[in-house]
Amino acid sequence: MNMQNKTGIATICSAVIIFNLSSCKYPDGPSISLKTKKSRLVGRWEVKEMFGEKVDSDYEVILEFEKDGDMKFGYIYDNYGYYYFGEWEWDNDKADLEIDFYDEPYTFEIQRLTNKELILESDDGDWEAEKIKD
Repeated sequence: MNMQNKTGIATICSAVIIFNLSSCKYPDGPSISLKTKKSRLVGRWEVKEMFGEKVDSDYEVILEFEKDGDMKFGYIYDNYGYYYFGEWEWDNDKADLEIDFYDEPYTFEIQRLTNKELILESDDGDWEAEKIKD
């Protein structure tokens, strides 16, 4: 491979990396992530704060996002659980998360999305969640 091809490939790779690192940063971070937004979001999350209020320690509140856009939201109390099933999708150039339960859409502005922490803002108050290791 000649020097011109190596320089061209290096330039393209650099541009892609810079674009990915600078696009759509959330207000509370992270400022840099090598993982995609989708890979950070997908998985099980334990909600610690809902509508700006701490979740009662007797309850476990779960959000689970799947790669295909399916999701579930559930409450677990004393080994009994109840889940709502819905779908999620990005909105506003991935700055917002739209969740649809039974044709009832809810939109959240993403404040922070890391591998371990999710903070969503809604008109009714913030939601804070921690990723659950599977």
